[in-house]
Amino acid sequence: MKNRRIIMAALCALLCAAFLAGCGRSLIITTGFGRGEVFRIGSERCRISEVRVYLLDLQKKNERLFQDAIWESESSAELKEAVKEQALSQITRVKSLNQIAVKRNVMLTDFEKRQAEEAEHNYYAALSPEEIKYINLDEKNLQRMFQEYALAYKTWVSLGDNAEQIYSEFCEKTQCDLNTKYWQTVGLKKIEGDPQAPGFAECYEAIFGSEGEDSASGSTSEEAAEEEEEEPAEQE
Repeated sequence: MKNRRIIMAALCALLCAAFLAGCGRSLIITTGFGRGEVFRIGSERCRISEVRVYLLDLQKKNERLFQDAIWESESSAELKEAVKEQALSQITRVKSLNQIAVKRNVMLTDFEKRQAEEAEHNYYAALSPEEIKYINLDEKNLQRMFQEYALAYKTWVSLGDNAEQIYSEFCEKTQCDLNTKYWQTVGLKKIEGDPQAPGFAECYEAIFGSEGEDSASGSTSEEAAEEEEEEPAEQE
């Protein structure tokens, strides 16, 4: 009974987070996806390896909180599905905000790119061999993910009080297609690693955290401001 209460509390938290984090437009079924491709939103395509970074992050957070209850409880199936939906919600939001960044000429500075590289190195060093195999991404692509994450946050902050409205309008006007048949085959499984090791979001926050707090209040670090006019990060 205790485990069930713990799992239900986790489910409520995950579902609320997914609602707040996701793209406002409903995902639809379509065909013509590439191998391992999970969804397309506008000009952005996302493969399962990228989603697994978010899945692994959420899985480790829940393992810290609830230990093996997330795998053994009678509600574990519902929790796993909630984790999947939150991971999908988070990455669609990041991909969407990166496209808004292009439209509004928001770019990372060289300093921010170096921060993303440092965060990636810390993240990769904390992964176990099994986790590296699971996500199946090299460090170059992981650096790109950290840059996308940083650019998404920077874009959101740059939109100010109009952020939610601009984001909602983008989602309403943008085609967003989910590879439903493939997504249904994706499942969570226990990956051998250290649940206490910092995950993707934690490694990002450890490097960008103080600057993120400044950005949230409407200012940026002096070094980032000095490099504001630098060229944008390359996008693959």
